[in-house]
Amino acid sequence: MFVRKATRADAPDVLSWRNDPLTRSMSRAQDEVEEAPHLDWFEKALRDPSRTLLIGELDGQKIGMVRFDHGDEIEVSININPACRGKGLSRALLTQSMAWVSGTIVAEIRPENLASRRLFEHAGFSFDGVRDDLRRYVGKATAKPHS
Repeated sequence: MFVRKATRADAPDVLSWRNDPLTRSMSRAQDEVEEAPHLDWFEKALRDPSRTLLIGELDGQKIGMVRFDHGDEIEVSININPACRGKGLSRALLTQSMAWVSGTIVAEIRPENLASRRLFEHAGFSFDGVRDDLRRYVGKATAKPHS
């Protein structure tokens, strides 16, 4: 798997993945996202120094996106291409993406999202309680050189 910074050309794929019904059901905001606001958000996210958007690819196929929001802690969000679910790729995407950041990483997950809970547990994150009805998982990352 190859992980790279997202580009403007990735916006349509990320929107499609975000609007997938299962993805929406597991997201904080569950409404369908319209194209124009998404494109505006995506453009701003690409320029925002406190945000890192990454895309994972395997054999020329986009596997998914990982977003890191940097602050006192680094909040992580992962979104797998629906066509790639169930293939065991999310763990590699998450762990390879973590090489792009350094510090304490936090994931907040809906209790019913068992796949994400297992993903973060298997990636070495520890359960850290419940906040705003979301399960909080905490891990550490140390940036490594990448191309």
